[in-house]
Amino acid sequence: MKTSCLTLPLVLLLFVPLVPAQNVQIITNFPPRTLAEALRSKGINDLSEPSLIAALTNSDPQVRIMAANKLAEDHHDDATPAIESALAREQDLNAQVGLAEALWSLHDEKGVAHLHAICTDPSLSFEVLISAVRALKLTHSPAGGCAETFFAAMTRVKEPGELAMGASLLPAIYVDAKPGQRTRILATLELLLADKNQEAPVRLLSSQALSDIGTPECAQAIRAAIAQEQDPTVRTFFEATLKGLEKRAN
Repeated sequence: MKTSCLTLPLVLLLFVPLVPAQNVQIITNFPPRTLAEALRSKGINDLSEPSLIAALTNSDPQVRIMAANKLAEDHHDDATPAIESALAREQDLNAQVGLAEALWSLHDEKGVAHLHAICTDPSLSFEVLISAVRALKLTHSPAGGCAETFFAAMTRVKEPGELAMGASLLPAIYVDAKPGQRTRILATLELLLADKNQEAPVRLLSSQALSDIGTPECAQAIRAAIAQEQDPTVRTFFEATLKGLEKRAN
């Protein structure tokens, strides 16, 4: 389940073939289907509140996620208990993230609480942790509590696509992380950015992450990468992220 995903700058799309599609979902310029269209494609044609509540028990986790979020989209506040019940019995971890997002949309604090519980569980895969932190980012919720679990999982990652997505989410964790964790985030991103053995998406997203954090140290790291980069396309991307950082700083 990918309930949401990072929109990459156009230049980064040049490197999409390097990122395995099964691990990272990348949004292109094609408009996404609405929830209503997606549900109908799954055979859910009745989009009334009772039908959507019934779909929370559908055998397809994608349908369960979309039904919950359609209930939230339609502002069916009285469906909140049904979604809470669905989340309590949900076994699919990615579906749990989707249902938690729906609860957040309905102003139910149990949604964010569940996302925090997921992102601090060291037994979960990095892919699930990415989904949880991404959801916290999209719900504008603190993610600093995920730092240690996220770091531990990220050190075990071998897949460039997952590593790139992990790097892209470090700024969300940085916002309310502890000082020592912030230092580690900056050091991690600087190392990934400078490592020319890394796949291009890892380095590009590390540059964007440093730009998003926006400290003087981040600007210095990007400038150093620009000075040493031989690939003109990659260098252009680094220059764009530095320009964005400097524009926000001013």
